[in-house]
Amino acid sequence: MNGAGIPILTYHRIADCERLNTSIFESHLEVLAASGIPSLLPKDLGRAGRGFMLTFDDGFADCWTHVFPLLEKYGVRAVIFVIPAILGEGPERVQGKRVYHDDASQAHQEASVALAPHQAFLRWSELTAMEKSGLVAVQSHSLEHRSIWGGDQITGFNLGSGNRTHWSLEQITGGDIRWGIPVYRRISALANRRFDDNRNLRDLLADWLETRGGAAYVAERGIEKTESELWALLRSYESKNSIKGVWETIDARIKRTTADIARARQVLEKRLGGTRDELCLPWGEYDSVTLECARKAGVRRMYTLDRGPNPAVNPGFLMNRFEPRPRGRFWLKSRLWIYTSTLRSRLYAKLSSRGQTFTHSADGPRAVV
Repeated sequence: MNGAGIPILTYHRIADCERLNTSIFESHLEVLAASGIPSLLPKDLGRAGRGFMLTFDDGFADCWTHVFPLLEKYGVRAVIFVIPAILGEGPERVQGKRVYHDDASQAHQEASVALAPHQAFLRWSELTAMEKSGLVAVQSHSLEHRSIWGGDQITGFNLGSGNRTHWSLEQITGGDIRWGIPVYRRISALANRRFDDNRNLRDLLADWLETRGGAAYVAERGIEKTESELWALLRSYESKNSIKGVWETIDARIKRTTADIARARQVLEKRLGGTRDELCLPWGEYDSVTLECARKAGVRRMYTLDRGPNPAVNPGFLMNRFEPRPRGRFWLKSRLWIYTSTLRSRLYAKLSSRGQTFTHSADGPRAVV
């Protein structure tokens, strides 16, 4: 069925060290403001016949220092999905001045290990000021934005930046970033049962590499040869040991996931007031259990990274979003044309294979609807 659709754009950090800088973002705002399509907040969904929604994931400080002044300039409204555990205290910072100069991955890595307020992310005072303007709504991006091991099959080994280990490794392992430890399939903590790996196996692999010189050994032998040797050592271990690790029970997963979603809501509502019942899924990952837990925690809508229509009338529980690329005005205009029609957005999702998402839990693949 055809009808008006709501395009939902998702941004993260707007900085010169990222793919999308302030200049490109402002050009996007110029396109959006000139389109004549009204910008919406969650409260408007289902009541507006047309519109678009601008969203920002993670709650980087740039939302206050660089994005908000541009929202005021162009009169565009936006939703910021924040991680309560890493929001800071203190007065509003100077607008137009960067407060963090490394990239987003580095900021996440530092914040996730400490699980404490971090300068790269927003302060409560800044969120309050932006909401008072009427241009910004603040909602949840989960309590801690955690990753977990989501599978019991080893995919590789931690060999530093040479094999691009994900920034969340230290968070997942409780601070263990020794070279040589096994790496498993990473997934959002809200999207799967947690797999706790075998610490004895970790020690075996890490100690083996350390006794040979650690990083110096890898530099001399190379990534490929070192990995080959670690795989051989792993196969030898597995031939004598059957236990790799322990899976979290389904009941424990449901309790943990529900508590995370509910706690994020509670913190936001206590600090900012109002109802905070919209949830943006970290990395867009979810399964049927995530949906069950979110509803149990009182979530009204969840925001994914799936491609597809968002009907202006009777929007669903799952809201689809797309991430604008650092391209020119024509690219963004073409995406607005696609996503302002439910028919066109369905066809585009089908033709580009960017529609429904499947995540794989410990219980097997689950189609999400």
